[in-house]
Amino acid sequence: MNRSIPHYPYSIQGEPMTIFRYPRAAQYLGMIAVITGIGVSACQRSPEATAAAPMANTPPMHATETTDIKDSAATAATSLKVTVSLSPALARKAAPDDVVFIFARPTSGPRMPLALVRKQVKDLPVTVVLDDSQGMSSAMRLSSAPEVIVVARVTKSGMADASDGDLEGVSGPVANGTKAVSISIDKVLTGQKGPRMPQGHP
Repeated sequence: MNRSIPHYPYSIQGEPMTIFRYPRAAQYLGMIAVITGIGVSACQRSPEATAAAPMANTPPMHATETTDIKDSAATAATSLKVTVSLSPALARKAAPDDVVFIFARPTSGPRMPLALVRKQVKDLPVTVVLDDSQGMSSAMRLSSAPEVIVVARVTKSGMADASDGDLEGVSGPVANGTKAVSISIDKVLTGQKGPRMPQGHP
């Protein structure tokens, strides 16, 4: 009987990684990988470590198919259309090639994005769709949050962490099931701390 290939619980793009012994560090690296589009194969675990790792239990084929169907239905049902514009008053503070992050995060708890899209200022105004396919991890998805905050941020550094001088627009709380929201990037950030590494990072 054909069986699915066992997988390791902490991986990005299907490649097991040593750093995933530290879950919060794994989330941070995952966010960077999604934002930058840089792969993480260079961090692959050594063959000795891979051989020593326990094999995950593989569910029956029909159970896997049922789970896939449910996940696909949840993803289709939970998508949020976000329209982002830049306030004319701030237009001179942004260059066409500046990076724009559009993401949804929980209203409480961890601030890891549940879905994230990267654009540039020259794309604005723009409408994007946030859904589960853009999440940082399978445990933190848009469909799992009862309520989210949607953020649109122009950053000259290209980094996800907020910095002084970044331009930002933020929605109010958006309930799960909401179909569309509009955001105007209309404020300049000040008093931000430098880049932050997650607690527990080695």
